[in-house]
Amino acid sequence: MEIKHKIAIIGATSKTAEAMIRLFIAETDWDILLCTASTEYNFPKEVTVLTIDYEYPKQIRELFLEHMPTVIINTAAITNVDACEVDKKKSWNVNVTWAEQLCRTAAILDAHFIHFSSDYVFDGKSGPYTESDVPNPISYYGKSKLASENACKISYAKTTIIRTNVVYGYSSHNKIDFVQWIINMCELNNSFGVVNDQLSNPTLTDDIALGIKKIIEKKRTGLYHFGGLDFINRIDFAKKIAEIYHLDDSLIQPITTESLNQKAKRPLQSGLISLKASTDLGVKFCGIESGLITLRHQMHVFSQYSK
Repeated sequence: MEIKHKIAIIGATSKTAEAMIRLFIAETDWDILLCTASTEYNFPKEVTVLTIDYEYPKQIRELFLEHMPTVIINTAAITNVDACEVDKKKSWNVNVTWAEQLCRTAAILDAHFIHFSSDYVFDGKSGPYTESDVPNPISYYGKSKLASENACKISYAKTTIIRTNVVYGYSSHNKIDFVQWIINMCELNNSFGVVNDQLSNPTLTDDIALGIKKIIEKKRTGLYHFGGLDFINRIDFAKKIAEIYHLDDSLIQPITTESLNQKAKRPLQSGLISLKASTDLGVKFCGIESGLITLRHQMHVFSQYSK
């Protein structure tokens, strides 16, 4: 007889976590444990909320020994690339030490551990990348994510690593992503710059959630790339956002990554090839236009529910 899953999600206010919560509640009978450092957010009544402190990673072991999840999904990370370059210790603690602790806890519980990583493990010289390409991170953020992957690989836990890039999706917790930033900037009605030399394939959180559901159901371990159907320059993505949301795309001006003088280097020719996920999991990742239309519809519908 199939065991009813108890899914623990760390980083419960992230856009990816929110998409998984919506999907799991709608399509499964799984019990859902949300692990979050903040108590100020409203979560669905169908879930159990556990408060955690990221400064004390061993605390999670005690909580999970009490609640006994069968699947542990880690979406928590410091993703601000420049902040990671400035505060390397904090970046390592959250991005690596937490993953190590979760791996050990998953091994003790015989739970399936699913961990999120990034295309920033690559140098961006020859993307898009497959799972077999050799990582070569050029930022501390990328190095910390690669270290977290390695921690998963050498652990005794059943682990799955998901790499994503330029993730966008609906957030009821006011989490700002590239799409929302473009909308906000256009609504100010002032010209602003967007880089014209970064290639990626932006990924809708709903597609990620479906992929995770398939991984759990099929009990898949190993490494998977999750990326949208369309490989696109960042400024072209910005202009498509303006088109879908009926905003003035003439406000969006081309600039180079180098001109920003950012603390951390960015991979330029990046992106992730999702052929393995599509064929093995049966997930059809959406393109830019269909993803943005889906998001626009969600923003309209969910805002009506919240009133």
